[in-house]
Amino acid sequence: MKKIVYIILLLALVACENTYEDSLRFSRPYYITKSYPIRLDASDILVDVQVEPPANLDAVFKIVSNDKYVFVGEKMKGVHVFEKTDSCHVKPLCFIECKYMKAFDVVDNILYCNNFIDLLAVDVEDPLQAKVKQRVSGYFNNYYNSSLNLINPGVNIYEIGYKQVVLTGIETDTNPPPDFSEYDQMYGNIIVKEIPDTLQVDKPYVGFANVEGKLFTLGYNLIAYCLYNSGTLNILQSSVNVSGYYGYPNDLRYKDGILYLLGSGGFVYWNYNNGFIQNSNYLYWYNILDVVPLIDPANSFVYTYGNAYGTYIAGNTSDMGIQSYVGLQAQGATSLVAVNDTILALGNYLTLYRYYVKDNSGLIEQVKNYPRIFGSCMLKDGNMLITANKQGLSFYDITVLEDIKPIQ
Repeated sequence: MKKIVYIILLLALVACENTYEDSLRFSRPYYITKSYPIRLDASDILVDVQVEPPANLDAVFKIVSNDKYVFVGEKMKGVHVFEKTDSCHVKPLCFIECKYMKAFDVVDNILYCNNFIDLLAVDVEDPLQAKVKQRVSGYFNNYYNSSLNLINPGVNIYEIGYKQVVLTGIETDTNPPPDFSEYDQMYGNIIVKEIPDTLQVDKPYVGFANVEGKLFTLGYNLIAYCLYNSGTLNILQSSVNVSGYYGYPNDLRYKDGILYLLGSGGFVYWNYNNGFIQNSNYLYWYNILDVVPLIDPANSFVYTYGNAYGTYIAGNTSDMGIQSYVGLQAQGATSLVAVNDTILALGNYLTLYRYYVKDNSGLIEQVKNYPRIFGSCMLKDGNMLITANKQGLSFYDITVLEDIKPIQ
């Protein structure tokens, strides 16, 4: 009897093994993908600016000032305008809404900014009556390495990215891989009214630098010069070629006679003399946030950069080839100002640093912290420092750097 049981069990095991072998023999894993384009209907985005009542500050990134007003830019939203009541006090005036604005500057009474991919020249002689004097459509869509694709000219439909679907499983004779019919119906015609926050879009270059009354922007491997004069916006490509730039550029800055192109791979800088840009140089570093030139040592720079571990500050002396590769943590500092040989770094709080050369090494030294002074951007105006954060604007007397005081 036991022999019969053993024989039955053995046959059952053999049958299972054959079935298992057959299953393995006629099966294989599959991994198939399909990408569906995401299209942006920009008809509600590429519109004229709107003047709104004063609003709370949030993601502010730049301060610009003229004789009558202080302008504070807020990423993707627009510009907050404050009216000067005297040389060191302001009151909120209005908010100029401009959708998907990432960069701006003010020359005379014209505010230049991007409205998604368009370049705008906005008359702000009276900010309460702000109006677009001229729009250059698709200006920033022509720039190098942009993935934005115009689908229908005149309809403002752009491809801004892709939704990828991945199918995985085991294919057998009785279980073939599925097709994408269901997903074709779900994602075959994705049209959005806003760019989703989670979508990584290779956005066009956007940046403005007011260089002694001339406005420069990032162009297709060139720096473009544009200015609104005599009722029209003149745009001229300059002779400054940036095709050798390594990394994704994201902003232009002008400080103390030097024009900077900042980006993910470092920064390019040029001397600006007598109306001409010259002497291009390059400094490799990652994720540059801001940079300032120093008088002493000559031809030296201090810059902030960000990585996964935080924000750091470091220095470079180009003539001597000296760099301080080990930077000091800068507590979220994204804005720098140089005052003689002292660097003011604004972030979670205001910190004073000093950069110097000793024994052929570049050294960064922390001088002093001001825990009660904090913000995301600042502007030096003579012996006054203007900072911006979510609480508004603050004014400080920086005549004595180691005794900075709020202006009451």
